[in-house]
Amino acid sequence: MDLIRVQHLLLACAGLILLLASTVVAQEAPASNHVGSLSELRDKRRALLVVFKSRVINVNNDDRPIIDDVLKGDRTARGRYAWVYNDLSNKLNKYINKHGSMLPARNLADAEYVIFFNVVEFRRILNALYAYGELFVIVKGSPKDLKPPRIIWRAKKVLIATDAIGDLIKDLKTLRGES
Repeated sequence: MDLIRVQHLLLACAGLILLLASTVVAQEAPASNHVGSLSELRDKRRALLVVFKSRVINVNNDDRPIIDDVLKGDRTARGRYAWVYNDLSNKLNKYINKHGSMLPARNLADAEYVIFFNVVEFRRILNALYAYGELFVIVKGSPKDLKPPRIIWRAKKVLIATDAIGDLIKDLKTLRGES
């Protein structure tokens, strides 16, 4: 009787190990295979920063609703979103002043790509307010080349706004060979 219990216990442990191994493999798979490459920005300089809380909830990795929301929505940061915009633009301005490989665009028509921070929530930590969200880089489409607008970079996860823009700046520096 004890031998049978030991065998059942070993079998249960083996099943648990297989379940955990398959979960790890699933987590290592890329979340979205259709995100382009940041190398598309190599010859693009004019960027428009957009910050707001999107009405779109992305549950099936379809980028089209996010792109439509950014390109057709109101791009003026108001209220709490204005200070998030200022934090991000200050960090981008430091990068622009140091390296000169990016220029701010005044409007969507002037921009070659859009840096979009989608505010997911605000958290209060130690009496300070932090904006958490997702950061996207969207390249505008080209009707003459039949290229639609597309997301070419996104933050790996929901982050504090300044951490997300820091990751983008780090990737841009690597792409452009800046130190």
